Amino acid sequence: MNLDLNKHIEKQINKTLNLKDVYNWQFVGGGSINETYKLSSNNHSFFVKNNVISVFKNGFKEEVLGLQFLEDHKTLTPKIIVEGIFKNNCYFVLEFIECGIKTQNFWKNFALQLVNLHQQNSDYFGLNHNNFIGQLPQNNSFKKTFVEFFIENRLQPQVLLAFNNKLISKQLLLNFENLYLALKNIIPKENPCAVHGDLWSGNFICNSKQKAVLIDPAVYYGHREIDLAMTYLFGGFSSQFYQTYIEIYPLEKEFNFRKDIYNLYPLLIHLNLFGSSYLQDIKKIVYSF
Repeated sequence: MNLDLNKHIEKQINKTLNLKDVYNWQFVGGGSINETYKLSSNNHSFFVKNNVISVFKNGFKEEVLGLQFLEDHKTLTPKIIVEGIFKNNCYFVLEFIECGIKTQNFWKNFALQLVNLHQQNSDYFGLNHNNFIGQLPQNNSFKKTFVEFFIENRLQPQVLLAFNNKLISKQLLLNFENLYLALKNIIPKENPCAVHGDLWSGNFICNSKQKAVLIDPAVYYGHREIDLAMTYLFGGFSSQFYQTYIEIYPLEKEFNFRKDIYNLYPLLIHLNLFGSSYLQDIKKIVYSF
């Protein structure tokens, strides 16, 4: 980050919170898209992310809306401090969450929190605005059925992007068409519910009170199984998490089969963002139809 941007962000934080703090900037990891920092004074700590405006033309406004969506549905999120655009950069400042230890009690609390989110219903699948997953746009136009939503708003745009970028073959494109025809007999019908939308192990923090603080949302009203499926990517969560969730809010039979289908969406996202190392996993799922 440049000094002018640093000074601007510090000024906006102090103005928003009526402070006069002097800050230290420390680069922190945890993201492949944005630059991220811990900003500290003697009395306060904040988490700052920034990017060039060409990546997110609206700045981080969609992320602000996503965190507000989760908060409105009684889900724990970091406090939003300030979001804005300065010259060619967009930035977003949140409270800094001090990490705790993930005990069995944490995983039980996390499952309870997710059940609560998934019990918040809507009339249609979708959302009243579009947003992003990673740095790729996510279409949330309303649909009456989840199968229709999943095909038209999730799989098809990513499949077409991958095909146009020569990441998938014409044959795989045709296999996806076969999968689309089969989905209505595979995915169980449920009411639209609030979902995080990008619920993998990098998008929550265990705080000092053994509660999950959710970050980096890609929210909409969808099918709760898509959130649960994504938790299995890149290692999965604790068995205590799944046990607690299912005890309170049971799933239809054969979820373990369906979760691979749901995870085609994040795998396609990764294919389009990071390249062909994700292609074999996609083929293995799609070629089974």
